[in-house]
Amino acid sequence: MGTYVKKLEDFEKQLDLKKEGLTITVSGLSGSGKSTIGKAIAKAFGLELKSMGDVFRDSAKEKGISIEEFSKSRSEETDILLDKKTLEFAKKGNVVLIGRLTAWVAGDNADVKLWVDCDKQTRIKRVAKRENISEEEAKRRIEERDTADAERYSELYGIDVNDKGVYDILFDNTDATFEEAITKPVEAIKILLDSTSN
Repeated sequence: MGTYVKKLEDFEKQLDLKKEGLTITVSGLSGSGKSTIGKAIAKAFGLELKSMGDVFRDSAKEKGISIEEFSKSRSEETDILLDKKTLEFAKKGNVVLIGRLTAWVAGDNADVKLWVDCDKQTRIKRVAKRENISEEEAKRRIEERDTADAERYSELYGIDVNDKGVYDILFDNTDATFEEAITKPVEAIKILLDSTSN
């Protein structure tokens, strides 16, 4: 048992990697707070942090285009390449993987799969503040990205990104304070790991 993505199964069979330490995935929609939470988890467990969003942003920067443009123009090969990297990280272990599809790609290689929930209005406010844009523009970008990602993963992998059944922990970050956001998911993970190790 490994990845939940059928298209990556053959690639996974070729990987000769011995897993060391924990693999934790953190997923959620834009502005949900997954990066903040992922950083806190990595720090708490002494793990390396790999954000697929950063890898994605770097790829867009290399091409000299915006994330939106890159998202629209990127090929199927780009997605699969990114997910292969994710799977390698997951199989090596000692890592927190942040990204929309990391739980699906890592599959059973992940010790814990966390989903960060957050209502749309809160996400809009966060993205507007983070990217220094109007809430109207943030809303447009979020809706565009959410729709494009859902369609892309459905077409590419036959995955319904709204299916939360693959996650071990669901954390609602809508009304959480910063302190709660960086402590509660860590506590939940510790409890889960304790229960599975007994």
